[in-house]
Amino acid sequence: MVMSIAQSGGCDPSQKSLLPLDEARRRVREAVAAVEGSEQVQLTQALGRILAGDVVSPINVPGHTNSALDGYAVRGDDIPDQESVSLRVTGTAWAGRPHQGEVARGEAVRIMTGAPMPQGTDTVVAQELVETLDDTVWLDANHRAGQNVRAAGEDLAKGEVALPAGKRLLPAELGLLASLGLDTIKVVRKLRVAFFSTGDELRSAGESVEDGSVYDSNRFTLMGMLTRLGVDIHVVH
Repeated sequence: MVMSIAQSGGCDPSQKSLLPLDEARRRVREAVAAVEGSEQVQLTQALGRILAGDVVSPINVPGHTNSALDGYAVRGDDIPDQESVSLRVTGTAWAGRPHQGEVARGEAVRIMTGAPMPQGTDTVVAQELVETLDDTVWLDANHRAGQNVRAAGEDLAKGEVALPAGKRLLPAELGLLASLGLDTIKVVRKLRVAFFSTGDELRSAGESVEDGSVYDSNRFTLMGMLTRLGVDIHVVH
């Protein structure tokens, strides 16, 4: 499509042959069809690509109800109404090693950030807000049941759309996909662009230039622009 285009803000109204910029853009949009086709690529090769379909989370994020900080996992009904109570510390829960067994009334478990909540507990008290001695922790009334706990699926539930179709994959999106355990992703195929230079006067870089000849510089400018856009380039010689 060849058009004579005038910038909408600077054209001479008397020049009726010039096509207004907005009209030129409209015609181009009508003449261009969306790219069809998709491909499965490794996550390491997906930066800048466009998702071909919705990405549905195969898991809950987080995957289990866990502690939001380092502290002590306790039962909410052990929190006193006034003064303080002592709880016996029966073990430790780590992010990679969950505590085994149920926590009874009057007991607490030392817990690290991200560790699954021990069975029977529903509250985490920050370690800097309690007093401890040997295997005993003192809990006062300045706490509430359910505090400092992240529920399974709180950030993203299994079956929920994590990223919509048409989303461009930037570093943050790649991190999200990796957190779902995905190593490949379906993306829209790249736009294919072929271009060539014409003119008897053109010479390639590195060749000799005779009188009346010039080096073909536009080829490299176009290649740089297209490469930055991430298209599949075909140079015709």
